[in-house]
Amino acid sequence: MTDQIGFSYIVRLVNPNGVVPASHLLVCVLCALFVLAIPALRNRASLLIICAVATIVIYRQSTLGYLLTNSIVFVVLLFLERAANRRDQKSRLRWRGACAAILILAVVFLAGRAWQLNTRGLSVAGVQWVLFGLDMWLVLRLITLLWEFGSGRLERPNVWSYAVWVGVPFISFGPIIRYSEFEPQLSSPERRQLIRGAFSVSWLKKFLIAILMIFAGVILTNLHQLIYAFGGAGLPLWVKLLDGFGISPWGFIFLWAGYYKAMECLALMWGIRLPLSFNRPFGRENISRFWANWNMTATSVFRDYLFYNRWGAQSVNVYLNTLIIFTLVGMWHSFNAYWILWGLLHGIGFCFFIRYSRSKLKQALENTAWQRWPGQLFSIVVTYVFVCSCWILPSQFLKLLGRI
Repeated sequence: MTDQIGFSYIVRLVNPNGVVPASHLLVCVLCALFVLAIPALRNRASLLIICAVATIVIYRQSTLGYLLTNSIVFVVLLFLERAANRRDQKSRLRWRGACAAILILAVVFLAGRAWQLNTRGLSVAGVQWVLFGLDMWLVLRLITLLWEFGSGRLERPNVWSYAVWVGVPFISFGPIIRYSEFEPQLSSPERRQLIRGAFSVSWLKKFLIAILMIFAGVILTNLHQLIYAFGGAGLPLWVKLLDGFGISPWGFIFLWAGYYKAMECLALMWGIRLPLSFNRPFGRENISRFWANWNMTATSVFRDYLFYNRWGAQSVNVYLNTLIIFTLVGMWHSFNAYWILWGLLHGIGFCFFIRYSRSKLKQALENTAWQRWPGQLFSIVVTYVFVCSCWILPSQFLKLLGRI
């Protein structure tokens, strides 16, 4: 295990260098400018061509696997639709088939992570083409699609709209926009108004803030890497704590919150409104509100489809449910001991919060002056320290176990 305090695992989650992929950001900017400058490109056929080119540039050797995965899911939807139409209990068959497809998708995703299938493929003309294209963002997008189809919230997607949804460059690495949210926007009368709103004062202010946040995140992330590159294992404890509770977490939040905010701005130039991803999660007074504002489009999938709906179960222990959900969130990041421990720690912390929120102690504190600014400040500090500790402690536990 690395001697770093643990946060570098998450800053390198999407990009091995720990920074926002500049090539992807450039592709999104160019795609947005093309469609904004040339109104003739705003129809579905033109958008599909742009999406196809962007997909090839973004995914490169993984393009084949990415397109193959999305095509298989579309064929599954087509099969379920036709099979259900031949039966009397149409809705039940669709639901069961969609649930089976979701489970298979999740197993394939975890197996791909465990065996690193995204590093294997076919060599053609000297190019290694990866056939496994199920990344962490795609699996959640496809789960939302299968769930909405199975529950009857939407019918089988139109092939052209589905292809555009698959290839939109602004959601390649998040945020997640569900198909039921995306497809109506392609033909919405408000789309022209959104496009005209691009480069307005409010839009420019938001985009400028996003770029400044990205730069701040890159600086802090590079500072984190420099600290450990020159200091190594001999760093003083106070430097490690400063990094683990200051430099690294703020580097991450600036980097990726700024990145998602930029995607929201660029998508508006296509007339597409993306859901909010980060809403100042640091500074929240409890773990529940932290998660309600952290990577919101991803956490909403786990919340809506697993926490609030346990596959038809009539009664579920809320504490067990919480541990299962956060363990799965950890495995979604990566199928290894670090992220499983990370998920368990968050789950345990959330269970303590649930117990506290239901206790008489909370009611007693609410009736005292403690719930005013001193109590709120204490809650904010405790929540922040706990969240940062969940990034630090797993690697330390694993290092300790390695020494036994």
